[in-house]
Amino acid sequence: MLFYVSVIVAQTELSSFTSTGSGYTTATINDYQSLGINPANLGWTRNDHKMNLGLFEFGFSLYSEALTKKQIQNDLYGNPITLDAQGKKDAADAFTDARMFGTATVTWVGFSYQDEKIGGFAISVRDRFIWHSLLNDNGASYLFLGYNDPYFDSTAFENGEQVGYSTDPQLASDIYKGSDNHMLMYREFNLGYGRKVIKNDDFGWYMGVNFKYLMGQAMVRYYQNEDGELTGNSALSPGFKVDYSGTGIYDGDVDKLEGNGLKTVGTGFGFDIGTTFEIKQKLKIGLAVNDIGSITWKKNVYEGTDGGVWRTDTPGLNNYNVFEEGQLINTDNGPPPFDTTFVGIAEKKLGLPMNFRGGVSYTFNEIIEAGLDVYMPLGEKVPGNFEAPVFGIGVRANPANWVQLSVSVVTGGKFGTNVPFGITFYPIKNEKNTWEVGIATRDMITFFKQTDPTVSIAFGFLRFSFGAKEESTRYLEEDE
Repeated sequence: MLFYVSVIVAQTELSSFTSTGSGYTTATINDYQSLGINPANLGWTRNDHKMNLGLFEFGFSLYSEALTKKQIQNDLYGNPITLDAQGKKDAADAFTDARMFGTATVTWVGFSYQDEKIGGFAISVRDRFIWHSLLNDNGASYLFLGYNDPYFDSTAFENGEQVGYSTDPQLASDIYKGSDNHMLMYREFNLGYGRKVIKNDDFGWYMGVNFKYLMGQAMVRYYQNEDGELTGNSALSPGFKVDYSGTGIYDGDVDKLEGNGLKTVGTGFGFDIGTTFEIKQKLKIGLAVNDIGSITWKKNVYEGTDGGVWRTDTPGLNNYNVFEEGQLINTDNGPPPFDTTFVGIAEKKLGLPMNFRGGVSYTFNEIIEAGLDVYMPLGEKVPGNFEAPVFGIGVRANPANWVQLSVSVVTGGKFGTNVPFGITFYPIKNEKNTWEVGIATRDMITFFKQTDPTVSIAFGFLRFSFGAKEESTRYLEEDE
């Protein structure tokens, strides 16, 4: 079997640097940033401007139970160390049943136009990447020890290269039982619309919808269902440099896409729906269902089979940089008749990681607002799903006209409890124009601890609002 992971250059609020610190977004996030969260919020405005434009808003997060903060910062992304024999054994132990979860989003461009009478329109182009890895003891051991693991009790040389064989091969579903690995990467083109249904001094009701066209660059899933049946598929752009060839690989009906770069290997459509209620111009309640739809993967599509894990030709990793190694666990099924690892198929249609969001916010005055949010995965298990519900509670403060602060507590998702913090500055803020720059972290606690870190950053420096509007429904400058 082969597990594949690569990192590219979102916790649940995607790449919005203005919302990362607050821990709540569903009832408050606005303009083009509401796409993918709650499009109903296009029906009202966060400030006195009709138009909003954002360029290159970035968010990244990596949670690891296997690596310490120092190992991530120095040994993984700094200057990777070389593990000796004992170090490789220690690494295998550290990665056993240890969860790693990463997200990255880049909003290349976002634009919105919001009008009190006709409603709000928004577009955006965004790249999304979600990765999850959980290896059992065998998977972690093969990853770092390769053919030096005792399971491969026979060795040989083929074309001058050492390989390891098992004289008693076991089924992959037994060998890797409990392992759970999936990855999803795609580009989305969003077009959203939201408007007021009812609006008076005491009550407001808004509804919205967002349509998205999706271009998939990568999909991997390897896990078992409740009955122990193996689920294994992949569709990867040529840029991932995975070579499906050799023993145990059968092309079958695959439509191969070769070359370089992140080419499209699947396409699909999706949509989001949402509604927001406003009471007494103080309390907002937001509800949304997002990522309804699917991607049909048509290029480089392979399906894994359950056979005997028999052979490996790698000595294992000698550093922690699992992201750049490509073929992490590379073992062949066999010998015949269990000799098939992957079979090429014509296409595979998989649903998007559908989710429900609910949130509440309350504006106390022009300075303080507080809120809470819940994110719940829906539907079947597919690549990109969060593993469990996520809950957040937080506060935003405007201590001065030129700055906004946000802090929160976020827990769930099987990535621990975090304390996000964000700060947004307004170099320009007047009746005609606003310019926002900001930075946020998804966990302040990580600055003061080594184990189970969430290494993260969200930032943006090209976010503008302009075009005065006649009427404002704003009571607090929303740090969505």
